Amino acid sequence: MSTNSLRQRVPSLAESTISFASESDEESTSTTQLTTTKSRHLERRRSSISEVANSTFLRKRLSRQSSLPWGHKRSTMIGISCFLFLLPIPCLFKSCCPFAALMLAVVTVSSFSSDYLYSGVESWSHLFDRAMAPIAFFSNIHAVYSLFGIMWVLPAIIAVKCHVMAMYHSKQNNYDKFVIFHSLWHATGAGLILLSFGVNGLRECLGE
Repeated sequence: MSTNSLRQRVPSLAESTISFASESDEESTSTTQLTTTKSRHLERRRSSISEVANSTFLRKRLSRQSSLPWGHKRSTMIGISCFLFLLPIPCLFKSCCPFAALMLAVVTVSSFSSDYLYSGVESWSHLFDRAMAPIAFFSNIHAVYSLFGIMWVLPAIIAVKCHVMAMYHSKQNNYDKFVIFHSLWHATGAGLILLSFGVNGLRECLGE
């Protein structure tokens, strides 16, 4: 075999070096692209978290501002309806549901303060009521469920529907219909608890 043939078959040192350098460049480029992709994913996650934190919903929930567009305009009907939450409290205490009873007492104060005393104006009572109302609602849902079963929880949809309609008419700047549905939100919430006790009776505490 001739010397020229061997030279053609065996790569030179320069060619090997160029080939190795090209592979290194490709690996470096792949690593850079992977790092860039990860950085973009992290930036997107951070921006998503930031968007959630700054979302309109959360800002409204954590705001002292009233959600009512007509300003300070009190409704006697809504003010009276706030105290309906006091009615089921004795039944809940006697049936060993003290937390649900306590939350109804708390939400009576928070709703009267937010919905009547400081209706339509800036106040910490709005933030307090927005925090307490869901706790009171779900604690009483749990109490009714544990005492009487799922069939007595389902009618709570009526109360939720009234609340949704009240919010809708608030956004539509319809004061009269807002008053009706917000009052019904309070009345149906308390009334359905009383109805469940009226039909099924009180449940004695264990050990008594």
